[in-house]
Amino acid sequence: MKSYLKIICLFILFFSLESKLVFSQEFVQSDVDASISKDGGFNSDNLIFGGGLGFQFGTSTIINVAPQVGYRFTEKLSFGVGVTYLHYASSLPPAFSTSIYGGNVFGSYLVFENVFVRAEYELLSLESRYFNPFISSDQERFNVSSMLVGGGYRFQLGERSYLNLLVMWNLNESQYSPYTNPVIRMNFEF
Repeated sequence: MKSYLKIICLFILFFSLESKLVFSQEFVQSDVDASISKDGGFNSDNLIFGGGLGFQFGTSTIINVAPQVGYRFTEKLSFGVGVTYLHYASSLPPAFSTSIYGGNVFGSYLVFENVFVRAEYELLSLESRYFNPFISSDQERFNVSSMLVGGGYRFQLGERSYLNLLVMWNLNESQYSPYTNPVIRMNFEF
C-alpha cells in the first residue's frame, strides 16, 4: 500500500511540474499560440465537452453515462471535471440492481501527435447493502476512490472532435472498486 502512495505522489509531482513547465514555455513564446487568448485569459474556444457511454451485458449488466467538461490550456495540456452514473444489475444470487454515482477530475497531456497520457481521480458512492454489508447498518452508502493513470490514442473525427481509446490502471484498486485492471475506455471529445 505504501508503494502505491509513493507512486501516486511521484506521478502528481511530476505531472504538476511538467504542466507548469509546458504552460510557461507556451506563454512566453513570442508568437502567441492560436488556442490561447491574446490577453492570457479565458477563451471559450478552449472548452472541451464530451465523455463516455458504456454498456456491459451478461450476469452483470452495467450501463455507464459519464459526461465531462474541460479546458485546453495549451494545445497539449487540458484539465477537466466529470460526473459518472452507473446502473449496475447482477443476476447472480442474490440478484440485485443499484445505482453508482460520483464525479472525477482529470488531466491529459498530448505526448505525440495523437498519443496522450491521462491521470484521473474519481470518487464514487456505492450502496452499502450490496457492496459492503459490514458497514454500520445506519450507513446506506459509502465512497470508493480510484486513482486512474494511463494513456491512450485519439482518432480525429472532425476539426475539434476526437474519439479517444484509453488503457488505464487503478492504482488503489480494492475489493470494492467497480473497475478491474486494466480499465479500458472509449470516449468522445469535441
